[in-house]
Amino acid sequence: MNKVQAMQGRVRGVLALGMVAGFALVLTACPPPPAPTTTTTTTTSTTTTTIAPGCVGYTPTGLGVSDNLVSAGDSITVLGFGVAGSQIEVKLVPVGAGTATGVLATTTVSPSGSWATAITIPNTVTVGNWKVTANSVGCTGTGTATIQVV
Repeated sequence: MNKVQAMQGRVRGVLALGMVAGFALVLTACPPPPAPTTTTTTTTSTTTTTIAPGCVGYTPTGLGVSDNLVSAGDSITVLGFGVAGSQIEVKLVPVGAGTATGVLATTTVSPSGSWATAITIPNTVTVGNWKVTANSVGCTGTGTATIQVV
């Protein structure tokens, strides 16, 4: 082996060591973020967003309705924001006594992060205040908007 070949062998060894050290540094410098351990709730006068552990970011936010004074049989549009590609399901939950509806609509969040879907107010809902709730399928965090059924 001549001097040039010996030098090339040492350079390759140093490069290989540097690559291994750099790879190890990347692995140790970028650990996965820890899972959240608390639930956060934000409330305004008509909208509430609850973020559940394990679904942070998947909870629909900015929930709105096209009309907040409705009657049974009316159709309204429910819209909001979420994680692109996630499935959103929409229900009605009474404020106070009463029984929640089943899923009234399911939609997919667009690539821009927004979603909208129409729901029909079931004939079985009673007069009073109701929450329109939206959650990502499989997550418990909900976004809500309040409507009044007359």
